[in-house]
Amino acid sequence: MSKVKEDKVFPFIEGENVSLCPLNMDHINLYTKWINDPQIRKFERNKFPQTVEEVKKSFEPKNQDVKEALFFEIWHNKDKKPIGYIGFPHIQWFTRSAHIFYLVGDTSYWGQNIATEAGKLVVNYGFNELNLHKITARTFSPHMSSRRVAEKIGFKHEITLKKEVYIDGEHVDILEYAIFKEDW
Repeated sequence: MSKVKEDKVFPFIEGENVSLCPLNMDHINLYTKWINDPQIRKFERNKFPQTVEEVKKSFEPKNQDVKEALFFEIWHNKDKKPIGYIGFPHIQWFTRSAHIFYLVGDTSYWGQNIATEAGKLVVNYGFNELNLHKITARTFSPHMSSRRVAEKIGFKHEITLKKEVYIDGEHVDILEYAIFKEDW
């Protein structure tokens, strides 16, 4: 990746180690690289290669009148580079609920609590600025690191969908977690 120009980085929510910035379509090739990475796509249910155009389209709003999805780039403050993305791919304004999605695409940052910090920032934003009532997170039973992230953020396990998805030759459970504004 070419050197990121800092004048194109606009932190929207600042944290200690990471900041959440608006998605930067200048980094779409990087996002595409991440979503096609075998280590990442295993737990993203991405079974087919995704092109730059397909990844870009996944971030485009489906309804121009109502914002039903919101994504941020995870920016590493010290290293001054994008390392993932996070957000709410499904916001239900009527019920004031949303689903969270997080991906640390730069695997050299795995195990450093990056997703946990970014997750806390976006959950706080969801409750305190978007006035959401409930935020959910889904993960697969063998994806221990994603389960730990959800639990460290404060999510509680609510539902298990038994043998719902097929990963690495076996059917595994989907675990759904939730956190409520009053518990935040």
